[in-house]
Amino acid sequence: GLNAIQGARIAGARRIVAVDMTEDKLAIAREFGATDTVLATEAKPWRAALQAMGRGADAVIVTVGAIPAYETAPRYLAAGGRVIMVGMPHSGAEASYEPVVLAALGQGMVGSKMGDVVIQRDIPWMVDLYLQGRLQLDSLISGRWRLDQINEAIADTKTGAARRNVILFNQPE
Repeated sequence: GLNAIQGARIAGARRIVAVDMTEDKLAIAREFGATDTVLATEAKPWRAALQAMGRGADAVIVTVGAIPAYETAPRYLAAGGRVIMVGMPHSGAEASYEPVVLAALGQGMVGSKMGDVVIQRDIPWMVDLYLQGRLQLDSLISGRWRLDQINEAIADTKTGAARRNVILFNQPE
C-alpha cells in the first residue's frame, strides 16, 4: 500500500486517499504521500473517500488480500474508473460485485502482477528516483532481523504493525 501511495505521488496524482484499518497505519500513509485518509472500519468508508475527492476515483489500487477490500473497491470509483488488483487473496477466495453497475458506469477491474514491471526499464528509473530522494525506501523498513530470528520477524509481520521486515544473512549475534 505504501508503495502504491508513493507511485501515485510520483506520478502526480492530485488526491491520494488511503484506506486502512487503524489510525496508526493512516498516519504512516500520510508520511508517504496520502493527501486524505479514511478508516476502513467506518460503516461506509467509501462515502468519506468520495467526500474527500469531490468525486469518485480514477483508480483504486487494492494492495491487501482481504476479500472485503475487493468487494467494496468499485464503490470508490468514478465513472470510467478502474480497480487494480495487486493484493493476493487465498486461492479459492471469491468476491461478489454488481456487474450492472460496473457496466453502466464503464468501470473495470484489472489484475497487476508485480506491478507489471519491465525490469530493464523500470529498475534503473526507480534507482534514480531513490537517489533523488523521491522514492522512500529506507523509511519502509521497520525491522531488521538475523536469519535465526526469522520466526520472530514473521510473527511481527503478522501483527500488521510492521512496514517491511528485512532478514539479514550472515550477521553475527
